[in-house]
Amino acid sequence: MTLLEELKQSGVNVDEGLERVMGDRDLYEMMLGMFVDSVRDNPIALEEFDGELEPLIQKVHLLKGVTGNLSLTPVYNGYQNALTLLRGGQAAAAREELERLLPIQANLIDCIQRSQSA
Repeated sequence: MTLLEELKQSGVNVDEGLERVMGDRDLYEMMLGMFVDSVRDNPIALEEFDGELEPLIQKVHLLKGVTGNLSLTPVYNGYQNALTLLRGGQAAAAREELERLLPIQANLIDCIQRSQSA
């Protein structure tokens, strides 16, 4: 199974993502690698809920944008929900959303990394 087929099975809107890059599969796959880098460079640590939330809000906002641009729908929706909750002062609910989202994101990252190392 190809990377894009595997992503589709995981709920990623690959067709929309490809449309955003004018059908260039190589560019899309390169950008998926950049998503992995963005997550690595901006890790979400649930301990961040114990301190000032603004840095966490900034990370969530950044990752929402990256995942939205790539149409990584399962994680984009989660980041969007978490961001709305954080901005609305509902930190506990945002934490629950991120706890649900992070394993899904980890699975997508694993899929992308397996493909890129093959």
